[in-house]
Amino acid sequence: MDMEWGEIIRLLPVFGSHARLAFEYVELFGVLPLRMKGKKILRLLQDVALLLRTGSFRYQRREYHISEPGIWEALRIVCNKHFEQPLENHNYLKKVMIGISERERKEARDAAEREQKQREERLRGRPMTADGRQMTVDGRAMSAEEFKRRAGVESLAGLIGKGIE
Repeated sequence: MDMEWGEIIRLLPVFGSHARLAFEYVELFGVLPLRMKGKKILRLLQDVALLLRTGSFRYQRREYHISEPGIWEALRIVCNKHFEQPLENHNYLKKVMIGISERERKEARDAAEREQKQREERLRGRPMTADGRQMTVDGRAMSAEEFKRRAGVESLAGLIGKGIE
């Protein structure tokens, strides 16, 4: 029994400042009295540590990836929910993490698309604003005709290869 508690103590640095949250999650499994449930507590904490180390989990034969802040967010959500019965497995946590994982994936995809669009526009010589709009002389998006009128040129062809100020 003391051997499990020694391993639990050695595992605590993995959780850093979130050790209390990790223990709060473990308590949802009905591990009281603590002294009698050392093996179960160790196994549950090892599961959470593995999740943190790999940043991935499986649910219904599908693999998901999640960031460390996403894991802590999911644990907070689960710990703030009131359960009538002790948890039997990690499935509720996994369902919460699926939503967070999908949100993170969408945010990463959207950011990559914005960056790609900005790279393409820079290559075309049309700098873009951070929100993806084309920059112009006065910083506002406008038509080519409006740009020519404000820049005082008759043709945009004459501006090719020159910096726009």
